[in-house]
Amino acid sequence: MKVKVTHEEITKGLQDVITAIPTRSSLPILSNLLLETKEQSLNITATDLEICVKKQIPAEIIEPGKITTPGKKFHDILREASDDVFVIEETKGFGMILRGEKFYVKLLGFSPDEYPDIPEVSGDELALNTKVVKEMISKTYFACSREETRYVLNGILFDFRGQNLRIVASDGRRLALYHSEIDTNFQGKYIIPQKAIVELLRLIDKTESDQIFLKISDRNNQISFITSNTELITRLIEGEFPNYEDVIPQESSNKIKLKTSRFYQAIKRASLLSTAESIAVKLEVTKNSLTVSKITPELGEVREELEVDYKGEDMVIGFNPQYLLDVLKTISEEEIEMELNGADKPGVIRLNSYYIYLVLPMQLV
Repeated sequence: MKVKVTHEEITKGLQDVITAIPTRSSLPILSNLLLETKEQSLNITATDLEICVKKQIPAEIIEPGKITTPGKKFHDILREASDDVFVIEETKGFGMILRGEKFYVKLLGFSPDEYPDIPEVSGDELALNTKVVKEMISKTYFACSREETRYVLNGILFDFRGQNLRIVASDGRRLALYHSEIDTNFQGKYIIPQKAIVELLRLIDKTESDQIFLKISDRNNQISFITSNTELITRLIEGEFPNYEDVIPQESSNKIKLKTSRFYQAIKRASLLSTAESIAVKLEVTKNSLTVSKITPELGEVREELEVDYKGEDMVIGFNPQYLLDVLKTISEEEIEMELNGADKPGVIRLNSYYIYLVLPMQLV
């Protein structure tokens, strides 16, 4: 293999794939990138066997072929190089030469035949609006479970129902649901690992395309997302996502209207006194007043009163402050309404008709 590439294109290409290389692995080949020519482009592939990222960059193909090279070393070297154009050339013993005008580096890799087979995701292609997908994921994925024992909750659910897509995440103590109308009759439920979701958000941030394309293969339980010249492939989580609709309460009239940023800041300040043994912050709600407080005997006390619009019954309720902060920092609306129906009932935030976030209360100690 021998190709000529620009510094700009190869560097951008590596930035898009390098995060798929595992930090540690029992398979040394996974620390390598696969470089492969295809027509007038160079394909760069990285995988940790859970996710795979493939990037296609323009290149002048002098001799077709494929090689592997140590991914992070290759990336670090190119980051420090100053030439505008490079030649990448295969050498004997599965080595690779990177050559600039007055610059030469040789790296040793593995046989490309040892590189894991990357599954092809075949199936109908679905086009989704990039901004909508980013908004839906950003407002939900933080609610995924981090506990390995609850494997099906370690991802987010894509629930396609005709011309409607629901994205749902839950860790059993909170739930976030965002739904949007889409131009398709696609049907099915698919759980996507949160690692792939984080990578997808990163790729969306870099794309200039208005659309992202999605393909799902039921045959090998894979899903792929395609943004411009980058493809992200991941295995779906197998299992049955809990029936989330059963836990969403009917809309309540017992609502407290408050300023989003003021509420966030008050919760943030109170959370500074939270400890592992004493997490919950206290919300005391009275007519047109909300007091956010936290008392930790070994640290001290914080108390802050907010003016709100509330005419319901007086109430005292505790919440994990991080569960409130996670959602509040994603909300762009200046005001929100939070439904509170008692110390043993979940708090619910609804944004128009498209977003629901519910969080279970905590016992105050």
